[in-house]
Amino acid sequence: MDISELEQKVKELEKIALRAEKMAQTARDVQEIQNVMSRHSFLDAQGKNREQVMEIFSQTMPDVCCIFHNTTIYRGLENIIHYYCDNWENKFRPRMLERITKLFPEIPKTKENELVGYMKMHTNCTPYIIVAGDGKTAKGTWESPGFVTVPGDGKIEAMWMWERFAVDFIKENGKWKIWHFVAMIQFATPYEKNWVQSAMEPRVMKMDDSAESEPEPPVPVIVNRTYSPKELCGPLTPNFPPQPVPYESFDETFSYGQ
Repeated sequence: MDISELEQKVKELEKIALRAEKMAQTARDVQEIQNVMSRHSFLDAQGKNREQVMEIFSQTMPDVCCIFHNTTIYRGLENIIHYYCDNWENKFRPRMLERITKLFPEIPKTKENELVGYMKMHTNCTPYIIVAGDGKTAKGTWESPGFVTVPGDGKIEAMWMWERFAVDFIKENGKWKIWHFVAMIQFATPYEKNWVQSAMEPRVMKMDDSAESEPEPPVPVIVNRTYSPKELCGPLTPNFPPQPVPYESFDETFSYGQ
């Protein structure tokens, strides 16, 4: 083998090494993104909303956002914190404590008992993750069967709640963070009823019916409709977020942040 052939072989091996390195990095990215979503589920189950936002959501992107309840988008970290953290800590948790101590007067009415009677789980199934060619962003979708248990008026509500998630991620300081988060309820039904029965009846559980002023008004959107026998719903909703396709950089793809 002469020098030119040796140099050509070295170049080929370098290309192979670069491809292998990129594939390995993509595999690491996919696992880290899975860990971010698992962290979301775990902290959410613990009721640690503020810790969740501070740890796994983007702290730098001005358009960081969450879409909750299928129809409302909260854009900007301030609005997310106000709705998802401040309201949770100052309104929802004290209200649950009030309800549980009415049901069980022997429970001390202390802050430590605010989540007594509360339990939830949202699993992350069927992950579909695409990391951008430039490695700076990623997109993913998940199906999420789960349940919610919460003190209600006069009883403890036990509900099945199945959701789907569509998420944009961005890498900040070498760590993957949630950039745009869409949580879409497919159905929510009491344990003793199926989702068709519940769809034909008035809503049976709502954490709170009162409204508080937001730093900025939430923007109404419709990305999903919960199950109804009378209309297109779930992934058949006309504006339902599609699964991602391979892309090189984020400006070449769509945004889950609308």
